[in-house]
Amino acid sequence: MIDELRQIGTFSRRATASANHEFASQGLNNNRFQYLLRICERPGLFFDALAADMAVDRTTSFRAVQKLIAEGYVEKRPDAVNKKVRRLFPTEKATALYPTIHQFEAGVADRTIGSLTPGEQQLLAELLTKINAQL
Repeated sequence: MIDELRQIGTFSRRATASANHEFASQGLNNNRFQYLLRICERPGLFFDALAADMAVDRTTSFRAVQKLIAEGYVEKRPDAVNKKVRRLFPTEKATALYPTIHQFEAGVADRTIGSLTPGEQQLLAELLTKINAQL
């Protein structure tokens, strides 16, 4: 079982390293492309929800978002009801780059998971969901 766990980790690191390399010139290395994807896909997300989506602590998420703000990809806006809450929105710069990042992510999925049969893909999804629930 340890070998399987290591293989999952290796797959994740290789896919992430490839994307970090691909988007480094846009300032989206160190997994910032993943944060940007989430914010583009869910405009108005707030820090806690983003940290939960990324399965990282709030401080790590905050630092990544601050760098995205500094690079001009994300802006914070106050919540309409609770002014203490800051929601995250993609800028035009982020919205323009989103299709490229999404296409890259889809390409990685096609090259890897796409080689599985539909039944294998379904089984993989179910098994990964089950494993994730244990962490």
